Amino acid sequence: MKVESEIIQAKENRTLMEVVNKSIRKTIRSINYINEKMYIVIGVIIVFLSFMIFYDVLARYFFHKPTSFGFDTSIWLTVVMAFVGGGYSQLKNEHVRVDIFYEKFSDKGKSIVDLFTHLFIFLTVIPLVWWGGSHVLKLFEQGTVATSGLNISLWIKFLIVPFGGILLGLQALVTFYKDIYLIITGRKYEEDK
Repeated sequence: MKVESEIIQAKENRTLMEVVNKSIRKTIRSINYINEKMYIVIGVIIVFLSFMIFYDVLARYFFHKPTSFGFDTSIWLTVVMAFVGGGYSQLKNEHVRVDIFYEKFSDKGKSIVDLFTHLFIFLTVIPLVWWGGSHVLKLFEQGTVATSGLNISLWIKFLIVPFGGILLGLQALVTFYKDIYLIITGRKYEEDK
């Protein structure tokens, strides 16, 4: 009787762990998918910026009539690329680090170093999301509008700050989980299971 209940309990625990693992894998795939698609967003912005700046230069120097929104839009879209690119860089493991030391570590050693790096990423992400989000809400409540060339509500322009922070933070959580997985199991996390 006791053995039967232990077997049933073990099956229930295994089933629960399978559900949790499946949920974690699905969440990781979703976060990776979103940040992977940001690469396309950045590419579209680059193409748009190239044509817009080209047109603005032609209009300024040949017709002496530059666009009223070109300068403001180019700065804003450059900021969008930077904030959206943070999560993508984390996904592709392309953030800057001192490789001269890092490359000499084993995979487990690299994961331990990366855990400390993630703490700094989280210390950066929290203010981006918290203060950026509260600033966006304040601008929304005030109804503040940009007075430069692109006369849109300022909260729309500043929304990229918490959004980029969320993308980077979620991707850092995924990488954090993978590093802990490697440290505990000694194996790299495989997504395609």
